[in-house]
Amino acid sequence: MEGPGERAFFVVNPAAGGGRTLRAWPRLRDALAARGVAFESAETTGPGSAVALARRAVEHGWPLVVAVGGDGTLNEVVNGLADAGGNFRGVLGAIPTGRGCDACRNFGLPTDPLGALQRVLDGGETRVDVGAVEWPDGRTRYFLNAAGVGFDAVVARRAASRRLRGTLPYLLAVAETIWAHRPVRAVIEEDGRAIWSGLLTAAVGANGAHYGGGMKIAPGADPADGLLDLVVLGDLGRLELLRWLPTVYSGGHLANPKVTTRRARALVVRARAPVHVDGEAAGEAPVTMSIRPGALRLRR
Repeated sequence: MEGPGERAFFVVNPAAGGGRTLRAWPRLRDALAARGVAFESAETTGPGSAVALARRAVEHGWPLVVAVGGDGTLNEVVNGLADAGGNFRGVLGAIPTGRGCDACRNFGLPTDPLGALQRVLDGGETRVDVGAVEWPDGRTRYFLNAAGVGFDAVVARRAASRRLRGTLPYLLAVAETIWAHRPVRAVIEEDGRAIWSGLLTAAVGANGAHYGGGMKIAPGADPADGLLDLVVLGDLGRLELLRWLPTVYSGGHLANPKVTTRRARALVVRARAPVHVDGEAAGEAPVTMSIRPGALRLRR
């Protein structure tokens, strides 16, 4: 291990992966000790905790901050690395122990915790793009995989409202959202000009190809191309949504004439609909989605 990785701070989410993190962390800790790595760790205690821990780590001079948990934990650590000006401090490492693991697919990260640790310790450093969601009141949330307005954000909100986490509660939230689904009127703008308007099921700004636990929402998305891939699902009825939703896992949804795509650096989505950021419920539209090219240093 060379350079910044000689000292590392680990943000550990013990609730991630339905106990997978709790099982993996003692082995990871022993491996770190065996390598003689100078490290500290802290466990998260609830939503927003990983943001605070990551922020404190970089403020205390830790050059490498490692997220041990799911995509939500990784998202919070990324937000903790950002300063008030939107600059990302330190180097990010990731040991994915959650269920969805979209970051593994989008950034080529190992799914095995010990393999991921070895990549954190011995891998190279690369620059990747970071997505940003901004609200009119000045709030900003960053994302690595994708952000969305509409259907998928409603699912995220319903799933978050349940005490239980995991695949079954998530699928139940999907089923309930399909049953209650009504497209909303929306306008999407680029450079102050409307590029799409109509009844909207969902608008997704993708940094990587996958989101939602393996859905291939934007097959051509590249997290290092300096562009955001916008995928717009238009006026889909409940039965049509039920029919087409499974095709998102293969990217087949792009064959639907009501689905359109576009690449851009920044877009404004104007609608009265909820928003998600890397699968986490995050307020309401209107929002601006944009990309920060090469803003983050990632160990992989």
